[in-house]
Amino acid sequence: MKPYILLPLGLLLVTLFTSQGAFAQSADGGGRFRAGLTFGAVATDIPGTDTRDKDSDFNKLGLSFGAIINTRLSEKNTLQLEINYVMKGAQQQPDSNNNGYFKMTLPYIEVPILMRHTLRMNIRRKPVDRLEIEYGFSGGRLFNPGFVDDSNYPQPITKNSLNYFDVSVLGGLSFNFTPNIYFTLRYSNSVIPVINRNSIDPAFVRYTWNNGNNQVVLFAVKYMFGKQRVIASTTTTNPNLPTE
Repeated sequence: MKPYILLPLGLLLVTLFTSQGAFAQSADGGGRFRAGLTFGAVATDIPGTDTRDKDSDFNKLGLSFGAIINTRLSEKNTLQLEINYVMKGAQQQPDSNNNGYFKMTLPYIEVPILMRHTLRMNIRRKPVDRLEIEYGFSGGRLFNPGFVDDSNYPQPITKNSLNYFDVSVLGGLSFNFTPNIYFTLRYSNSVIPVINRNSIDPAFVRYTWNNGNNQVVLFAVKYMFGKQRVIASTTTTNPNLPTE
């Protein structure tokens, strides 16, 4: 097994161990911290690597998996830390003559730090709080990049062209299917280009400000162990108002 895969697998085992009661329990029976696992699929791209039509088409597909720790800060806000293995990269499909194919696979160990905020809505006069927005940033480390291309791909990119550290901003939506299972749709965009802009043809970076940056669309299912800590609403009741 390749060494860069051992770290996230080890973290998954640690998460499984700690979720069995190692976290302190509050008076309401929920843990102050919760641990969980995440598994999903990603569609990724790097603007500028598609030399044919210069667009972002997210042809490169991959997997993401990892571990989660979070804590509830208030009734609607949760602070979350993740440690994930993510397969980023880019892919250009061949043309009608089967020329110009290019594929770059970029495996990352990534640590997102994000805030999750519950969106409370009234549906049929009942409060529903299954939907959350999330936002934050992540830091990542690239391991063992891979390239597949043919002689007709016009933009030479090698391992020496790459930055091995990544910083990205992210945002997304989550739907809580049950108290322990939720689904996440997330978009992230790096603020440091993965492709060094001074190592390749300058035309690569003149097209748009985002050229050379990682773009990732993630769909993941997340499973959280234990019970969610309950934090009472700060809303107070006026004793002068009649009660039902």
